[in-house]
Amino acid sequence: MPEKLGSNDPSDDTEMTEFKASVVAFEVQKNFASKFFSNKTVVKSLIDDTSGNLLDNLYLLLYVFTKNKKESEKTTRNIIKISIKLGMLQRGEKFSLEEKDCLIQIQKNLRAVAMTLISFYQVDFTYDRNFVIKYLTELETLLKNLISNHLTDKSVGRVEQIFGVVKTPEFLDSVYVPKKNSEMREIMGKVVSDLNCCLEAGIL
Repeated sequence: MPEKLGSNDPSDDTEMTEFKASVVAFEVQKNFASKFFSNKTVVKSLIDDTSGNLLDNLYLLLYVFTKNKKESEKTTRNIIKISIKLGMLQRGEKFSLEEKDCLIQIQKNLRAVAMTLISFYQVDFTYDRNFVIKYLTELETLLKNLISNHLTDKSVGRVEQIFGVVKTPEFLDSVYVPKKNSEMREIMGKVVSDLNCCLEAGIL
C-alpha cells in the first residue's frame, strides 16, 4: 500500500488578506513536494498564470454567490490542493496503468465540462441544468475513485466539498439563468474567457 499524502498543510491555517491562487498554489506545492518527493521533476510550478487567473475569477464567483470570504477561499483552496496533489502524483509516477487510464478519462470529462459551461454561457437558451449536474457528478466519482488509494480521507472530503458547492442548482442557476444574478453573470464572462484560454493552451 503506497504511503498516502497527508493533510498537515500549513496553508490550512494561513490567513490571507487578499486571495491569490498563485500564492496558495506555491505554498501548497512547496509543502507537499518537500515532504513526499526528492525528484526534481515536481519542482516546476503546477499552476501556471492561465490557471491562476481562472482560479482567481472562480473565487470571485464563489464569493459573490456565498457572500462568505472564508467559505469561498476554502472551496478554491481545495480545488488547488487536489489539482496539485494529482499533478504531483502523476509527475512522481505514482499511478498504475489502470489509474493512468482513469486520469485520462478525468481529463476528457473536465474538458467536456469546460466546453459545456462555455457553450451554455455564449449561446442563449441552451442551458440544461440536469446535463451539467450529471457531468459534474460523473467527474466527482472518477476523482474520488482515483485519489482514494493515494490520498487521505480528508482529501476525498475536499473533493466532496468542492462539488457540494459547484453542482448545486442554486449555484448553476445563478450563473446561467438570465437576470437571476447579474454580478455572477458578469464574473462568469471572465471565467469563460479563462476557460477558453486553458483549452487553447492544452491545460484542460
